[in-house]
Amino acid sequence: MQIHAPLKEAKYIITDDGRLKAVVYTKHAVYNASLLCGGREYTDYFNDDEPYDRLTHVFYFDSEPAAGETLTFRFTLRKKSKNVRRQSFAFEPVYADAETLLEEYDSGTVSEREERETVADGVEYAHYFCKNKEGAPVHVFGLTVDTQKATIYTGTPDDGYISVGVRAKVPQMIDAAVKNGVNVVAAMNGDFFDMFGDAHPAGLCIKNGVVVANADSKRHFLGVKKDGTPVIASLAEDPALLRELEHAVAGLQLIVKDGEIFDWSPLEPFSYVRHPRTAAGVTKDGKILLLEVDGRIPDYSNGATLVDLAKMMIKLGADRAVNLDGGGSSITYTKDGDRFVLRSNPADLFRPNAMLIRKEYDCILVIKS
Repeated sequence: MQIHAPLKEAKYIITDDGRLKAVVYTKHAVYNASLLCGGREYTDYFNDDEPYDRLTHVFYFDSEPAAGETLTFRFTLRKKSKNVRRQSFAFEPVYADAETLLEEYDSGTVSEREERETVADGVEYAHYFCKNKEGAPVHVFGLTVDTQKATIYTGTPDDGYISVGVRAKVPQMIDAAVKNGVNVVAAMNGDFFDMFGDAHPAGLCIKNGVVVANADSKRHFLGVKKDGTPVIASLAEDPALLRELEHAVAGLQLIVKDGEIFDWSPLEPFSYVRHPRTAAGVTKDGKILLLEVDGRIPDYSNGATLVDLAKMMIKLGADRAVNLDGGGSSITYTKDGDRFVLRSNPADLFRPNAMLIRKEYDCILVIKS
């Protein structure tokens, strides 16, 4: 493949829905990436918002480019720069086989024992002590919510409705909701957000029926309708849902669909690196599943790939599940008497062995009426 700096490599794969997914890797961070192919310009699908990965650029083609066809990669070196640069290369891709990658991304994580307790009527907590295929430890924390007895609530800074310029730690969002009379019994983190800018959430955020952010977002979300029905959905699938939702917190990949692994983002480092992860799911009988995996602390817990996360959710009974923000954001709290207990050990990428409770935009609060 004739690629020069800043381009490093290009690969592609046929996705489950029959589209051609091309992934272009760059040697250093670039912005506003697009790819000219066959007279069409394709925009960078992956980097429209968090999670940012400026070295990995994803494009979906309508048809396979001819071997040796010249493509042009367009980009800027700074986010707001108008100085567009171009680099052409012959398309001689490295093919990727989905079945092989699926096996490669599977860490073989299994639970060796578990501890369970009832947090509140209709809310069950579990701590899974796992090991992956290398024998390394992985700690997983789960919440099962019977929506006949409990539900979810969108936690936000100061329990408010401002979508930009504010952030708070999950325990602060718990406290703010409790002060306003919300009966919180457990919590996990929520959506991706602009960590390095104005903190706005990346996807849809709805609180008490009010659209707080991104009514036009096409990302998948965990939501609860005004009638109490839980859903994992996107407005791209069902735009009418916007008027029916009481609470919603978004994620990114729909990792489980119809009880099977679905979007596990093959070829992307975000998918196959073992990160701390958080996911939300819904079972066929209407229960909500929340799952958090600790990572980045090798002697304690080694994280999960998206394939691992999807398989864990399926084992717990998820019919649909969405990947939420992870990494240093992943965190789990449960109520014990009059206090909230931090169950997990959050770890930042830049301080992987030091516990860090990050300020975030929103979170998922499990509540009793």
